Amino acid sequence: MASVSTTNKTSAASSIRGYGGLASGLDRDTLIEGMTASTRAKIAKQNKSRQTLLWKQEAYQSVSSKLVQFAKKYTSYTNSATNLSSASFWSKSDITTSGANSKYVSVTGSSAISDSLSIVGVKRMAQDAYKVSKDSVSNNTLSTGSIDFGTVDVSNLEGEYLTFEYGSKTYSVTLQSGKDSDGYIFDYSDTEKAVESMNRSLKKVSIGNGKTLADVIDVYSDTSSGTARVNMKSKDTAGNTLQMDSGSTLALDALGFKDFKDMPVTDRIIGSGGFSNAVKANGQTLTTPKTFIERTGDKNISFTYNGVTKSIKMGNNSNIDELAADLKNKLAQQFGSGRIDVKADGDKLVFNTLIAGTTDKDETSVLSIAYADKGVLGIHGALGDSADKSNRLNLNSPLKESGLLSMSGVTGDGPLNLKINNVSITGLTYNSSMNEIMQKINSSNAGVKVSYLSSSDKFTFQSTVEGASGKIEFSDDALTLFGDDAAFNSKEGIDAVIAVKYGKGETQELVRGSNTFNLEGLNITVSGTFGYKSDETLDTSSDPVTLSAKANSDQIVSTITDMIKDFNEIVQLVNDQVSTKPNRDYSPLTDEQKESMSEDQIKKWEEKAKAGILFNDSDLRSLSDSLRFIFDAGSDDKALLSSFGISTSADYSDKGKLVLDETKFRAALEKNPEDLRKLFTKKADTSTGETDGFMAKLTNVTNKYASTTGATKGILIEKAGSTYAPTSVLSNSLQKSVDSIDAYIKNLQAQLKAETDRYVKQFTNLENVVSQMNSQSSWLSSFGG
Repeated sequence: MASVSTTNKTSAASSIRGYGGLASGLDRDTLIEGMTASTRAKIAKQNKSRQTLLWKQEAYQSVSSKLVQFAKKYTSYTNSATNLSSASFWSKSDITTSGANSKYVSVTGSSAISDSLSIVGVKRMAQDAYKVSKDSVSNNTLSTGSIDFGTVDVSNLEGEYLTFEYGSKTYSVTLQSGKDSDGYIFDYSDTEKAVESMNRSLKKVSIGNGKTLADVIDVYSDTSSGTARVNMKSKDTAGNTLQMDSGSTLALDALGFKDFKDMPVTDRIIGSGGFSNAVKANGQTLTTPKTFIERTGDKNISFTYNGVTKSIKMGNNSNIDELAADLKNKLAQQFGSGRIDVKADGDKLVFNTLIAGTTDKDETSVLSIAYADKGVLGIHGALGDSADKSNRLNLNSPLKESGLLSMSGVTGDGPLNLKINNVSITGLTYNSSMNEIMQKINSSNAGVKVSYLSSSDKFTFQSTVEGASGKIEFSDDALTLFGDDAAFNSKEGIDAVIAVKYGKGETQELVRGSNTFNLEGLNITVSGTFGYKSDETLDTSSDPVTLSAKANSDQIVSTITDMIKDFNEIVQLVNDQVSTKPNRDYSPLTDEQKESMSEDQIKKWEEKAKAGILFNDSDLRSLSDSLRFIFDAGSDDKALLSSFGISTSADYSDKGKLVLDETKFRAALEKNPEDLRKLFTKKADTSTGETDGFMAKLTNVTNKYASTTGATKGILIEKAGSTYAPTSVLSNSLQKSVDSIDAYIKNLQAQLKAETDRYVKQFTNLENVVSQMNSQSSWLSSFGG
């Protein structure tokens, strides 16, 4: 669609340049506007015509959109739940089971044989092959890392944050701790390690366009002063300023940004030469020596015991035995006496859950460290490398660190050659985590799903192949990792055996790999055995499960109710458009008119101007007649539809709206479901003389006026386009008229500019002449003086 200015006044006024009337005293601008009034009037007239066409487009599209939406909802096979044209919508899908054993059988779906089918018995239920660990697979112990009670250097950077201003935006970066995704351990204990760790941290902050802070900031080791220190320089090439905006006091002081709040902005700037001289003049303190008590005193650590989380405050403990006793006592206060044991094991702490009142391990309780204040946990934390923070498997740690019993003593990180059901699980090593291993197994073609049950500390393997075809067999390193058959409670896969009977025919036994299966269009689920004797022969005295089917009346009535409501809305919309007379006192407003009106006044005016835009339109009148007379007056189908509870309103002003008698309609569903289905779904057949049913006739109407497919679209879409047929938006009858007007307006605007420029030039020449005459007159007057 061409873009054309609809301005009626400013297109002229804005073209008038310079200062008019200074010498002559003439109101040049008003004179030029009067002299160009004819052209501006033509532009205004064309703009009104253009707006009228756009309103017509909008009105036609409001009708065609309703028709398209109606067709998609009630006649499209993509909406099976509401497709009244489909025989399956009317099918007997509400199925009831009856008999003494009906609790063991559930049925859904639809089938012509549902009333004659019976489930005589279920000899055997299907079972997928599975394995469950007999015993706990982990050591059921929560252990800390090595604890150093001496004085150690503690990083002033790790876990802190810095905020940079780059250009007009600010970016905050957390100085990472722990392990990176590639196994790198973040360390800030000296200049070289801090540089690497900070650069890695910068890479984790996106600044857009696929770039990170590391692309504009380079952290490096600066030895210009003779001693290595951390420095940063800008790598920006786009002219953006980089400066330190804020950060934690500990991190800022560590890097030399002392008394940051009082520091001049110029000293915070990070240029291509690094930190400012003021920052460089300050010393750096990357680490501070602290005792164990200084590292942990008054800090909190939280434990979760069987789903309940409690926090305790660490005391002033100077050795491992004191720490163990202190934590044990505080855990007892929170979770109960004798439930959690804490002991020293060399320079580590070991936590075990106990059966209360005994010294026996409680393998059913789960204990984990939920979280702790900064500096307590982590690779450089006071409690050592506490990666194993649970008395269950650590699923994210390497196998040798996960607590898996079968991996105790394993130190290597070579390839892990798993094979399950003779399928190799590739891409794993002894350094892989259990989560990675389970994901690899579950996504492989081994036909097995493995899970770890944290509450019971066991592995469970389930065959993804149904019934007797499924199996779970380990070989190679899978035996080492998970154990042999003796380590599991196992069950072979078995098929279900179901006895069914069709009408008065012979009973047949069906073998299925699942307890849910499809039978002649019915989805049948069995949940228990019945109908067989202990020797697995049929018990003829057993009560079979029989089926009875009927249409889902509530769903059908609800859809019919919605369809009639939507149909009547279309009828109302079409009749409103063709019967509303236009008010000739209201036409599209010009920009000049809008300038003197409020938004509310403009809105109300345009509502009245739009009203009647399609009055007596021939296409809409034809559509209205098509909707009113879906069935010919006096036809057998119309009479039958009325007997089923759907009739045309007797009120003439309703112009063909439908009326639903729900009581009669529900009765028809019960007594004449096939006749009702046929009336809605049948299609014309010249060989039998069969005529279209209700929905086929409606489809013909919607296709005629609002078809969105094919080379030629529906009448209304060809005329005004539709978003439901994207190519029609720029190619329709009304749009072509709009484009023609746009081209004409463009020519008129060019003509207006040329006229205005010509008159401006003429008035400018006049002003020059008058000015010269005034000068000469003044000169002559001076002689007379």
